[in-house]
Amino acid sequence: MINLKIRSLKSKFIIFVICLIIPIGICNIISLGMSRKIENGYADMINNMLMANEIKHNIDNSLDNFNQYILSGNEKNKEIQRAEIYSAQQKIQVLKNESDNTSQYILRDLENTLGSYKESSGKTISAYENKEGYVFYYDDFIAAKNIASYCNIYASALMQNYLETNSISYKELNRNSSIIYVFLATYLILILSACVIYAMVFIKNISKGLKGIVETSNKVSKGQFEYYEGNKTGIYELDVLIKTFNTMIKDIKELVSSIHEKLILEKKLKEEEMKNLQYENTLKEFDLKVLQSQINPHFLFNTLNCVNAAAIMENATTTSKLIKSVSNILRYSLSCMNRNALLEEEINIVKDYIYIQECRFDDRVKFNLNVNMDMKKVKIPGMTIQPLVENAFIHGIESKEDGGYIDISIKEENGICSVIVEDDGVGIPREILDKINTYNYDIQHIGHTTGLGINIVEKRLRYLYDKKDMFKIESHEGKGTKVYLKIPIMGDGN
Repeated sequence: MINLKIRSLKSKFIIFVICLIIPIGICNIISLGMSRKIENGYADMINNMLMANEIKHNIDNSLDNFNQYILSGNEKNKEIQRAEIYSAQQKIQVLKNESDNTSQYILRDLENTLGSYKESSGKTISAYENKEGYVFYYDDFIAAKNIASYCNIYASALMQNYLETNSISYKELNRNSSIIYVFLATYLILILSACVIYAMVFIKNISKGLKGIVETSNKVSKGQFEYYEGNKTGIYELDVLIKTFNTMIKDIKELVSSIHEKLILEKKLKEEEMKNLQYENTLKEFDLKVLQSQINPHFLFNTLNCVNAAAIMENATTTSKLIKSVSNILRYSLSCMNRNALLEEEINIVKDYIYIQECRFDDRVKFNLNVNMDMKKVKIPGMTIQPLVENAFIHGIESKEDGGYIDISIKEENGICSVIVEDDGVGIPREILDKINTYNYDIQHIGHTTGLGINIVEKRLRYLYDKKDMFKIESHEGKGTKVYLKIPIMGDGN
């Protein structure tokens, strides 16, 4: 009779253990599996972003050593520059095998741009090592630096794409995890409740242990991950159950902590990305300021000679007006370095320039200014139109013995400010004109015909509006030149 009772109790206890341990084990396995999946997913996300960031650092280090080599000729800088390019290319190949379609396109563009940078820097280094002179490799040197900046832009875009993709993946994973966790928690609570009822009916000896487990389970379901020490029951299976239960609580607590740490890391990565974008914008703004700071010393020299001659030959009226015009141009060229100017301000400077040239050359050159729009609606980079008028005069009219005319026409067409500067000067040779219209300034000139004014205007407009169809020149040798500008009318808020 006693043996039957023991077997009966043992059978019921085995059933009890099976009903309790198996569900908890399943929940624990599922929880661990989900934790491993989340960890693997985050590891891949973070590795991709870190590798994209390393590519950006490779490009920056390559550009720094490229600059140092051109300045000092140190062979170590050249070797580091090439090694950094090779390292970036290898990492791009790795990412191409593990990225989505959008990232593949960005990686393709980055790889092509990096190849262009490698080619331009190689040409510069070759010309430098052949001692061809600064003027022969300057354009390749500038092109290499510009292409390197484009590489950085693509690298930043790649990091941004990874960030957005990872954010979407995280949200989807988190949503699925939440559903499964709710199911597991509900399932676990139901099983534990059933076991408590089963234990209260059949096994009063272990009621204290089961009661403690139930109370702790309720706390866990509310997010209170407290360690449950439990009472020693002397029953091996129950003691193992308590230990397993504690392990489950620890695992869940560690999982929550791990997710929290990954969220903090993601936030830091976003902040770092914002800093990188601000750095890129600062570099671009600096480049614009450098371009805006250019000024034509030949024009200043001739103008000051004219002012001196007028001071001797005339009374102070003409001299005063000339000095005022020169002062206006100088003041304007300095004040517009940190801002864009209204089209009205730019035209006033053009008028000052016209007055100076009319004083210098009298009737030899005729200017015609025709404005047919509200100039206060348009903002442009300072010193944009004046260099074009100056270029038309120096390169088109000044060398003609019988002089000529320069027409400046400004009007609004379909939301675009159209500016035309036309002269009847000597014109531009076809070979040079084709290179200017394709934005290729790799041209050797003599004297004033450097093309620097056109180069500066085109670059500043391209940097500001990010368009390549705003500037065009038509010219015929011996007949004259037309320069076309199409500037978007951005509104008062820009």
